[in-house]
Amino acid sequence: MLTSRSAEIFGITDRGRLEVGLAADVVLFDAQTVACGPLRRVRDLPAGADRLVADAIGVQAVIVNGVVIREDGHDTIEQDGALPGRLLRSGAVGD
Repeated sequence: MLTSRSAEIFGITDRGRLEVGLAADVVLFDAQTVACGPLRRVRDLPAGADRLVADAIGVQAVIVNGVVIREDGHDTIEQDGALPGRLLRSGAVGD
């Protein structure tokens, strides 16, 4: 219900459910420990601009289109390699 309702609201018709033929996007987490870490400031935007980030706690894995892209807090794909997913804008695939 959490994911399918959100996808429905945003008009993303092939996400939010684990069904044959749909994209296999999954976040595997421990419901007892999932949380946000403390806020920290990073300066990784153009011209040294900063932003606030919070690391995820209790997330074991992130799977996009059936490919594990993050596991135990570490990326599992090459930084400059191809990504298994595509950008969605207003429920449609972006360029």
